[in-house]
Amino acid sequence: MLVVGCGPLGGCSSGKASAPLATAPRPEEGHERPEEGGESAPREASAAATPLPPVITLSEEAALARIAAQKAVLGREAHFGEYARELPLIGAGGGALEGLPGSAGGEGAEAATPAIPGDLLGLFVPIEGAEPALEPFYGALRRLRRGEDPDGKVRILLYGASHTAADIYPTYLRSYLGERFGDGGLGFVALAKTNRYYRLLAWELETSKGWKTEHAQRKGSREDGLFGLLGASASASKARDVTRVKPTGKPPEAPHKTRYELFFLKQPGGGKFSVKIDGEEAGTVDTKAKAIGPGYFAKTIDGGPHEVELRPLGKGEVRVFGMTVENDAPGVVVDTLGINGTRAANHLKWDEALWTDQIRRRAPDLYVLAYGTNEALDEDQPIAAYKGDLRRVLDRFARAAPTASCLLVGPGDFPIKTEGGYVPRPRTAALVAAQREVALEKGCAFWDALAFMGGEGSMALWARAEPAMGRPDHIHLSRRGYVRMGMAITDALMQGFEEAAGGADEAALARSLPQKTGQGEATGAAPTSP
Repeated sequence: MLVVGCGPLGGCSSGKASAPLATAPRPEEGHERPEEGGESAPREASAAATPLPPVITLSEEAALARIAAQKAVLGREAHFGEYARELPLIGAGGGALEGLPGSAGGEGAEAATPAIPGDLLGLFVPIEGAEPALEPFYGALRRLRRGEDPDGKVRILLYGASHTAADIYPTYLRSYLGERFGDGGLGFVALAKTNRYYRLLAWELETSKGWKTEHAQRKGSREDGLFGLLGASASASKARDVTRVKPTGKPPEAPHKTRYELFFLKQPGGGKFSVKIDGEEAGTVDTKAKAIGPGYFAKTIDGGPHEVELRPLGKGEVRVFGMTVENDAPGVVVDTLGINGTRAANHLKWDEALWTDQIRRRAPDLYVLAYGTNEALDEDQPIAAYKGDLRRVLDRFARAAPTASCLLVGPGDFPIKTEGGYVPRPRTAALVAAQREVALEKGCAFWDALAFMGGEGSMALWARAEPAMGRPDHIHLSRRGYVRMGMAITDALMQGFEEAAGGADEAALARSLPQKTGQGEATGAAPTSP
């Protein structure tokens, strides 16, 4: 077993844990630490010894998956390694910044004081309400591991704004779970950029100027709400228009088959489009129909991932929502569903019947909503109104995916810039409290990103750390910072799984959970009513 501190600082947030943490002694200062996979050296009890903070005991499997996921995003030479095995306690919750070099409780952190090592930032924050909210997800992982999942896939949908759209913490989660439970594929990819910053780590997107992207927060978009799974659509009609999705770098030779499924709109007057995979014709799709509804086209070929090209054939609009990419091998699939600048309430502007059909097509075992940063700017919206919108959004998800687990991820630190430096933004803490309340009310779990960062005022330290963990805009994290966020969410998520696996009656649990139907073949059926 490996012993890992509650955070790189060795501390835990003061948030309520879903279950007790395992504890283990720490080696005394100056003692040699054990090699990876070894046990901590015993320590003699002393009445004068300082009380030790709790630590998490990770299995060898979990520890190796952590490092593999770090390398998948940061590269083999830049990963954290055993960043948090035995580090001293600095603080907990809102007091986590006290005592750090360069910190004055958050305010005044811009002073000419030493920047702290970035790898020391981030606290372990348990997921609140994990039991019973995440039990369906944990049950799905257990069935997958036993080879009993109906379609051999556990799917996670990650919704959010720019933090999610950056695809860094989603890639970490995808890599970690793939390492432990099998690589089910790369998940969802849009077929046109939602904005100029859109990118996924595993994909390059080349789109001609003739394609028009629309979503609820983009000016000039249609107000029909026909935006599909991601909440965004792309349309074109001329034969010269083309969009290509290409894997980043040279894909390794893979023994598996890859299934590509295109999500599009069937509509009166809809046009046709051709599909090519690695330059070879894969099919022609007709989107014309008597009524508006979802359409799907699937193709499975050897190897992968491959380059996929779509080209309208003229004589009618082609409107597409995206593509899913899955391996034929059993495993976990994580869909990155982020749009820069979006808010949770934007979901209420999406056509529910169309979106519901695509959600059910994905058959998720867990959906995550990570919003709040943009809502922190909505000072004119009462918190009561915000909570009302969030309840309605969660009600939509409950209707579309009633058997799936639900997790809300609160906003991180987002300070206000003043002439004297950065100061806390009061609405951020109010949003965290509102999300916690609504999540637990609606049977969802909650993870506090603000507490993970160190509380109010922490962003200044993240931005000034070496290496930098936050961006100079004091809104976004660096790539390394987002990996650290991915590590923290994943550690908290898997803490509940490890504990549940030790005591659950798995056979009884599997019988009690409704079984998902999985994905079907290409169809143009009308939307399923919510």
